[in-house]
Amino acid sequence: MPGKVLIIDPVATNRIVMKVKLAEACYQVTQAANGSEGLSAARSLRPDLILCAARLPDMDAVGFAKALRATTQTGTIPLVVETVRRDPEHRLTLLKAGADDILLKPHDDHLLMAQLRNLLRMRETQDDLNLREGASRALGLSEEPQSYVMPGRIAIVAPQAEDALKWGRKLTAHVQGTLETFAQRDAIRRMIGKGAPDAVMMILTPQTIESGLQLLADIRAKPETRDCGVLVLIAGESSQRTAADALDRGANDALCDGATIREIALRLDRLISRKRTLERLRTDMRDGLRAALTDPLTGLFNRRYAMPRFAAICDAAAQSDGPDEFAAMVIDVDHFKLINDQFGHAAGDTVLIHLAEVLKHAVSDTDLLARIGGEEFLIVMPDTGREIAQMAAKRLCEVIRETPFNLPGRSRPLQVTVSIGVALGSDTGVLVDPSQPRHEAVLDCADKALYDAKAHGRNQVTLSAERSAA
Repeated sequence: MPGKVLIIDPVATNRIVMKVKLAEACYQVTQAANGSEGLSAARSLRPDLILCAARLPDMDAVGFAKALRATTQTGTIPLVVETVRRDPEHRLTLLKAGADDILLKPHDDHLLMAQLRNLLRMRETQDDLNLREGASRALGLSEEPQSYVMPGRIAIVAPQAEDALKWGRKLTAHVQGTLETFAQRDAIRRMIGKGAPDAVMMILTPQTIESGLQLLADIRAKPETRDCGVLVLIAGESSQRTAADALDRGANDALCDGATIREIALRLDRLISRKRTLERLRTDMRDGLRAALTDPLTGLFNRRYAMPRFAAICDAAAQSDGPDEFAAMVIDVDHFKLINDQFGHAAGDTVLIHLAEVLKHAVSDTDLLARIGGEEFLIVMPDTGREIAQMAAKRLCEVIRETPFNLPGRSRPLQVTVSIGVALGSDTGVLVDPSQPRHEAVLDCADKALYDAKAHGRNQVTLSAERSAA
């Protein structure tokens, strides 16, 4: 996966060697020799990932990480720190300061590339969701995140149930939330049965590497567990290569021998936090999309949604083996301006909301119902001929005329009537422009029929063919 990588290292030879490795993998590489240059490059170039040496001439990696995380401009850029120190406290300090991962030197090149791919994948996912949320927020379609976060659920999976229980006892005092333990052989079945956890910690031994990696692939393939954060803990001499394989198969984090309980707990907490953030962003995106396609007053679909759906109904009718027929109704409230003028716009809104409810109960699940203008509504009925469409439209006129519309502050209900223009898919032959999309042509026919109904006294139904024949 191509991306922009910033290398920060005081030793020119190290930078050159790393640049060659990354360039071969099609990464765009920028270099800096110290922390100040690195921060300046991060602000100006906005790299997709930073690879930083633990020791810099003007600051250490802890100071660099804190400075990087201190601003919104650079605060989300993934940071990998290279170090020769195997001191657990040093690793923990780097992670707490804001490093996303630690790369011990000498390192396996496969592990390095897998770490970069993994962090870039996660960044791309979050950036995409952030971009969509930003658009929703700009349009007023997104809410601010809640400050309270529910405790997480962590599943510990080991080759044997007893091993998972041992790890559970070790982690209990260091993590918030619920710990559940599973044997590897039935872990995914039990996890799905109990509801997907927020994070999964998998313990792999030299004897269970293949089965463990297969389980990891299964976790990522199942819809119920696909979004769980996964930390893989690996024992054995080939742990670095196995860690690379685990990251490429979908693990969010992979640790080799020597990780402390505190580091494991910190990484699990971060996985849960990230999952919650992505869940919120996805929810905001779905809510924003729904709001963009929905009329805020009536709750019906709006024109933006209705027209592509109308076009799809036209296409489906043209491709079906049965009769190429469907009906469209355009419904308009009679004398709506007088209602607004006499009773106020709030009363007009009440009428539209009530009318929308009446229409919802009158249409079937397969029909398209939308508000396409101020007091104008559209109903599209698939697989519907002229006679059925006319009967349905006349019934709608009667139901609306007989429905009392109660207005706030008014003791007597208001009588509301509508005019309806109906067109069939076959009515488009009367149009002059053959290049016009069929659904737009049908809508034009229904509109003209509606105008005819208005001209002949309102509170009635006119069919497009009747207008043409006249």
